[in-house]
Amino acid sequence: MKLLKLINTVKYLKFIQLYYRLHYILLKPTTNKANFNIKLKHIDMNWINVVDKPISMISPNTFIFLNHIAQVNTAEDWNSLKQEKLWLYNLHYFDDLNAENNKARVDWHSDLINKWVNENPYALGNAWEPYPNSLRIVNWIKWSLQGNTLNEVQLQSLALQAEHLSKTVEWHILANHLFANAKALIFAGLFFETLESKKWLDLGLKIYKKEIDEQVLSDGGNYELTPMYHSIFLEDLLDIYQILYIYKDLDLIDSSKLKIKINKMLNWLEKMTHPDAEVSFFNDAAIGIAPKYDDLLDYAQAFNVCDGVSNKSKDEYLNQTGYVSVQRSDYKIICDVANLGPDYQPGHGHADTLSFEMSCFGKRFIVNSGTSKYGIDDERLYQRSSEAHNVVVIDNQNSSEVWSGFRVARRVNPKINFLNEKEKQIIDFKASYKSLNGVDVSRYFKFENQKIYIKDLLVGKFNQAISYIHFHPDVNIAISNEKEIECWFAENQKISIYIENCQVNLIDTFYYPEFGKKVANKTLKCILDDKFCNVEILIN
Repeated sequence: MKLLKLINTVKYLKFIQLYYRLHYILLKPTTNKANFNIKLKHIDMNWINVVDKPISMISPNTFIFLNHIAQVNTAEDWNSLKQEKLWLYNLHYFDDLNAENNKARVDWHSDLINKWVNENPYALGNAWEPYPNSLRIVNWIKWSLQGNTLNEVQLQSLALQAEHLSKTVEWHILANHLFANAKALIFAGLFFETLESKKWLDLGLKIYKKEIDEQVLSDGGNYELTPMYHSIFLEDLLDIYQILYIYKDLDLIDSSKLKIKINKMLNWLEKMTHPDAEVSFFNDAAIGIAPKYDDLLDYAQAFNVCDGVSNKSKDEYLNQTGYVSVQRSDYKIICDVANLGPDYQPGHGHADTLSFEMSCFGKRFIVNSGTSKYGIDDERLYQRSSEAHNVVVIDNQNSSEVWSGFRVARRVNPKINFLNEKEKQIIDFKASYKSLNGVDVSRYFKFENQKIYIKDLLVGKFNQAISYIHFHPDVNIAISNEKEIECWFAENQKISIYIENCQVNLIDTFYYPEFGKKVANKTLKCILDDKFCNVEILIN
């Protein structure tokens, strides 16, 4: 069974992924370059941090990442086994160099860069892995372009990081990692003026020009289908625009195409953002990692890339990515009819097919459970599972076969059966997929001003089906009778839920809104009596 799962995972990979995975194992890429002839290109304007990173450096040796505080006192602490790998990755990103009020910590930053150079020998440890290497290169260059000084030793290290990255591009992973590599190579290629920097720039631009069309779909969504990574990718595009702008090199790319992509991505993100201004939780997504929609819009406007999003209140079926966004005066609902991501890289995908999230009165009401960690433990597996989302689970089986921390074997392919619109509003739609065990699963939504009607229908053989509805921790819940559930916020804003053809139980679960954070919440566990379940949500 494990072998079959592995086969069903690997068969979707591209040849280039398999080739470079083997290549990097057998031939560890290194450079013999000891010293670079350092020369920097001249610029007439400084870098502008329109979107500040969150502060992560709270003393010269104390850091907070993923809601966890730890210190870096010795060389060993850069790769401490006491910390999660993702925490260590964040340590090596150097995001605080471009965080809020960064000028007040310039001396800390300069000392930290010195410490990193002295304590992270070439090609050893987390520091030199291509993803943290890429983010650190960009952060050091942004920091320097704001008028801060990198000395000769630091510049030599930065050039070595760029040269190493050029030999360790993540062709075995692709997706957002590959684009982060390209961005860093573009930054380094523009920042330096050396024989090597031309090579870095050419490689970065080559990857960028190929990946921008593949990774940004026609409806504006990033093809990994996670609002969090979409936001990160959109910031990457804006950063690339700015670096080319301040070096007066916009002619190196099709800048008109880039502006169109940015505008489409902004529109998509607005549809996938809750009224609380934070992203919806589909696939790997959490608060506090990526910039908010409003901040990215400000960034685009600061460089005259866009004039705003004109259809902010419009319902929309994002047909290329597979999401449906519907908004009325008192609620916003976002529905998932999407695949898990690109077939060859669904690592950030969850088994959340046909799930939905809903805000009422500007507050999150029905939520998917979120993402608080990476890794391969039971909590990570639960967060990727169907049970952690607002879906029907058949015979305790995930809709798609997610496993390990970032793997997917068999996966389903949902589709829209029909969708009706009237006067620019989506009135109703039906979506479906065939489960891994051959059951036809469909979910129907109907939207009115104060009411939402949902019907689940299962056709085929199965033993048990359970519909889960997860509530935000701020929602108070009481089951009035077997069919009626009363919900309200602290402000006494009430929502009634009526459920038919189910045995309804209110259970204790957890909500994972941020990395390193979980909060107790309530979930309705609705065991279907037969092959259908009706849910009516009435906003009082």
